[in-house]
Amino acid sequence: MKELNKIERLKAECTPADFLARIDNVDWHSPSEADRFYLKNYGIYNIKLRPERWMLRLRFDGGRIDAKRLRYLGDLALRERLRPLLTARGQIELHDISPKRILPLWRECGERGLLSWQTLTDNFRALVTDPLSDCAPDARIDTFTLLDAIRERFLARPEWLGTLPRKFNTALIGREIPSFNPWGNDLLFALAEKEGRWGFNLYLGGKNSETAQDADIFCLPEHVADLFESVARVYKIHGYRGSRSKTRLFHLIQEVGMPQLREWIARDFGRPLETAGAPKMQSSIHNRDRLLPIQRFGHHGEIDPQTLLKIADAAETRSRQLRLTPHQELWIFNPKIIQNPKSKIQNPASDRGGITACAGLRYCPLSLWDIKKDLEFLPMKRLESLGVSLGFSGCLKGCGRHYHSDLGLIGLRTNLYAETERAARIFLGALQAPDPAPGRLLYYSVPLRGLSALIHAILDSYEASGRESFEAFSRHTLWLYSTEFLQLWFVAVQLYDLCDLYDSFFRGEAESALLTRLEKIDGEKRPVNEWIRTLTHRLWDLKAS
Repeated sequence: MKELNKIERLKAECTPADFLARIDNVDWHSPSEADRFYLKNYGIYNIKLRPERWMLRLRFDGGRIDAKRLRYLGDLALRERLRPLLTARGQIELHDISPKRILPLWRECGERGLLSWQTLTDNFRALVTDPLSDCAPDARIDTFTLLDAIRERFLARPEWLGTLPRKFNTALIGREIPSFNPWGNDLLFALAEKEGRWGFNLYLGGKNSETAQDADIFCLPEHVADLFESVARVYKIHGYRGSRSKTRLFHLIQEVGMPQLREWIARDFGRPLETAGAPKMQSSIHNRDRLLPIQRFGHHGEIDPQTLLKIADAAETRSRQLRLTPHQELWIFNPKIIQNPKSKIQNPASDRGGITACAGLRYCPLSLWDIKKDLEFLPMKRLESLGVSLGFSGCLKGCGRHYHSDLGLIGLRTNLYAETERAARIFLGALQAPDPAPGRLLYYSVPLRGLSALIHAILDSYEASGRESFEAFSRHTLWLYSTEFLQLWFVAVQLYDLCDLYDSFFRGEAESALLTRLEKIDGEKRPVNEWIRTLTHRLWDLKAS
């Protein structure tokens, strides 16, 4: 047996469930690292870089919240001077809680039915589904009742509290066209049909940098909770507990293979597993052009207490539904109008191109960028008008889902082209159904001063392609080329007029033509990697001057 990591050793000394009896003894002004781990199991977060600031992450499975609880949170944030933040799993974080107030507020929220259990560390994080799963015209299965059945299996149960090898994300999609990309979840129940029956195909092993893989399992709605628990037990028993960087379900699949994992699941499930049905969940890109009568609030996750109160009032007086969504937004809508595809649409709201941004430096000291503010440096209006999704993470943890967007960014710093300056790592071309794939690392480091021009160059190529979506452009053009060639192409088009090469580029035939053009311009022949080095320094280098 491999040596346990330090977190697993803590669990062996005292289970997260048993820690609850010791919670009154925590030194909230200077908690130990062990206390910080245990408190995460209850949704209470603190980091030694900012010991004076605490955060409480509240759990809303499926993003469901009512006007009464929303009003309470708005009043609470005003009274305590807290900053609410909407997350990409449909949760609400309350930031800037003082050490003396964190435990009383945790208890107060719990008394109001606002739970924070198992929203952090090695737990089943908030269960997500499409916000319109119970009312969209293309919804075939109402997943909210299924979420409740799953939730009852683990929430606040000692045997599941903090006992997983690592965090575990779950999504259930009962719509044909979801409104977000769900492929980064450890467990994805994706709409499928088999022999005239609606159900789900299972996909396993997704995470921030990987898409979930086909497990070749079909599941009827009435078996969802049982199958979830079987997958969970298999992961709990067989998952690795050594290096924390290799403990996700993905790593178990990588080591033992999907057939072995499927065999373990079948044995635990106790009945024969059906092979996969016909996939019916399409790419969320097809939802971008659907204008729905939804009011959307939250600027890349940020929302003020006064807005929460206004939304609560509107929902109550106009009998509207509220949903916290994976878009880092709070939606308010009339489900009866959504259900009727012929209803007249009033005040349609754009989905803003599907921008996902991590908390950033103002909320998380691990981030190197103030993400919410630094989005201003990007060509946001053009990205939004073209419906191009953007995932922006402030560090390598990837909370901005940069691998699962058309364009992905990680904020960092570099001294490659000048004295130490802000820069970004660039990812490109994530794919969804029918053949999902994470975006590829395009550039390791692009200085901030060159980032907007690079994105414009990428968008220029996309627009010139005439493709109906950036995902289609990625699938039919970008994925025809190696990452190395794309690195060269997007710096070359910024330096030289290559319009006459566009047609060959879109056909996947531009490699030799581009190298020939560069040789004519510079008068010498170089391999691709040397051209990349030469042109990136020509474009961004300040050291020579």
